[in-house]
Amino acid sequence: MSQHRSDDNWIKGVADDDLVTIGDPRLKAPTSEIEADQAQELLATLTTRLRELNGAGLAAPQIGVSVRAAIVEVRRTDVFPDRPETGLIQILNPTVLERSAETVLDWEGCFSVPGYLGLVPRSETITVRYTDETGQILTSEVSGYAARVFQHEIDHLDGLVYLDRMPDMTSLTTTQNYLDHHRPASA
Repeated sequence: MSQHRSDDNWIKGVADDDLVTIGDPRLKAPTSEIEADQAQELLATLTTRLRELNGAGLAAPQIGVSVRAAIVEVRRTDVFPDRPETGLIQILNPTVLERSAETVLDWEGCFSVPGYLGLVPRSETITVRYTDETGQILTSEVSGYAARVFQHEIDHLDGLVYLDRMPDMTSLTTTQNYLDHHRPASA
């Protein structure tokens, strides 16, 4: 699959005007459940915006909407050229039912924390129940990088950002320093 260019503003630490960033109370606000038939326009907006940004996921609170809706679509980028890709997954009202005891420590960034990356432990595998865009309730076991993205986006729905999950803030780095000093050699 092809590689996409990461958003230059995000790399430089410049927030896009339409994205809610850290410190804005809307990122911590409680989210409400939403029905699939009421979420179609929001899901379309999230999908368009994520593809413009070339990210791996985006949650409704990040665009100022306090509902339990997010999308995951992992694609390779110049910042993360080796990550395994997924198709578009639209998730409404997700609940993590189970988390593996095995965790993986890996780099994460966020459009709501532009210009920074940090090492975050996440469960290697999760079982998650959610409603899809058609209104069907699904239970899926998700592993690897996709599980990381699911957990990251669900955290947004619960008022958390990846910084809240970092056990050690000494790994926090600018995106440019990650590229210059921390990105794995295979990348």
